[in-house]
Amino acid sequence: MRLFLAARLAADQLQELMQAQLLLQRASDKISLTKADNLHLTLHFLGETAAADTERLLSGLHEFELPPAGSLTSRLDGYGFFQRRDGQLIYADLAVSQELLQLQKDLGRALDGLGFETDRRRWKAHVTLARRTQLAVSWPELQKKLPVQEEAYLLSDLALFKSEFTDRGMLYTPLFIF
Repeated sequence: MRLFLAARLAADQLQELMQAQLLLQRASDKISLTKADNLHLTLHFLGETAAADTERLLSGLHEFELPPAGSLTSRLDGYGFFQRRDGQLIYADLAVSQELLQLQKDLGRALDGLGFETDRRRWKAHVTLARRTQLAVSWPELQKKLPVQEEAYLLSDLALFKSEFTDRGMLYTPLFIF
């Protein structure tokens, strides 16, 4: 099964992101929005994982210590996109607390210690809002209209998710919640 570790976002922050998605939809000729239930901040993508490895991972996650409650925050800081063959992948940039940045690194070390390979690239805190986007307006013009946040929001929680392709789109199921 395909697995990833992610932070779930605060309800108020999700509302802001859904507002941004609405603006994106209105400014696009073609767009595939990420479902509201699927908006999250990926900390580590593990990819295809065998059942036996999943059990080992779950056991290791039970031992992992989280930072103090209230220290894991994020703030909507801007937007960006990656150009792909089928259009743009549009994301929201998040400014995150030092504690969340450290948690992402510590989780990576813990995963390495459990025998899981982690991405070696520098982590970019972001939430994917839309894929396969064909904008009808210029990106600079659209960016001016998209919401940003002055205040930081507490993250809802952290979870290990199973990712499945279905005929109705992606389905993310939490297997373990910290």
